[in-house]
Amino acid sequence: MIRRSPPADPATRPMSEVVHSLLPLWTLIALVSLAVRTSALGDGTLTIHVANDTIDNLVVTLDDRTLSPHQTVLSGQVIYSNASVVTSISADASGQGHVYWTAMTTDRHMRHCGHHDEHCINDGDTIQVYADGPCSH
Repeated sequence: MIRRSPPADPATRPMSEVVHSLLPLWTLIALVSLAVRTSALGDGTLTIHVANDTIDNLVVTLDDRTLSPHQTVLSGQVIYSNASVVTSISADASGQGHVYWTAMTTDRHMRHCGHHDEHCINDGDTIQVYADGPCSH
């Protein structure tokens, strides 16, 4: 039979042992409070999908208009037919985003263009891009 000594009274343990034994607990508390704060306040970015559900390959430019000055998030990004790309944009105080996009077909002989201003974008939303109109010169 193995005899174990009774656990030491925390009051008689050296302070360094007490601190060391509580380190995992304090680390867990810090991580949980950080996660709660991040989810409550938002981290200022939204992850969105930019999708091309057309039969044409598109050259897409996407501007984040949430903040001033506006920032170009995608510039001349080719998005192939029935494909998408993932990107991040800024969130406003309400947690939503605002983008403006332009798209142009890659086919020089049958060139079409499109553009749209998208408001109230939420995290995880998909922005559909298309080029179904004439291009202005």
